[in-house]
Amino acid sequence: MPDGTFLLGDTTDRHFHGKLIAATNRDLSRAMQKGHIREDFYYSLCSDLITTPSLQEQLRESPEVLQKLLVFIARRVAGDEAEALAQEVETWILQHLGWDYPWPGNIRELEQCVRNVLVRQEYRPPQPHPLSSHEEFSRAFTNGTLTADELLRRYYTLVYSQTGSYEETARRLQLDRRTAKSKIDGLRM
Repeated sequence: MPDGTFLLGDTTDRHFHGKLIAATNRDLSRAMQKGHIREDFYYSLCSDLITTPSLQEQLRESPEVLQKLLVFIARRVAGDEAEALAQEVETWILQHLGWDYPWPGNIRELEQCVRNVLVRQEYRPPQPHPLSSHEEFSRAFTNGTLTADELLRRYYTLVYSQTGSYEETARRLQLDRRTAKSKIDGLRM
């Protein structure tokens, strides 16, 4: 098409003169190493890499940023009363969440906090669900934070949780029943 219009499904090669901007919170180099994204795609995306610090990191470096962000958000929500409301929200945050609150949802969570405090006079951050014993074991194993005794005890307990039987656990681990039973953690997985 001479006017530069593109048709959906068109198979004609065209040159693109511009830049592609992409954003992610994932570690792309790790994703590439694990085979989740192709190497050529990674290197195409990462020619100019910009890393933005999390809200927690920004606030740790410059605590005054919190007030500026609160005023900015409050202006969008409340208009002329923004500065007074931002001060009210900041006081609430410091009393109930503290300076060290990690803000896992970054700026979006801060926006939700402002809205909730202005409307309900409270904000309840979502509580992460506790890890199951399998997840805790997997994380500790992956991070290399288990001692040899802990590793064996938790592995024996894992096998027991799958079999439900000391005899079967002992058979699978090639131990006698009493030894297997003594090694199984009372907390169970």
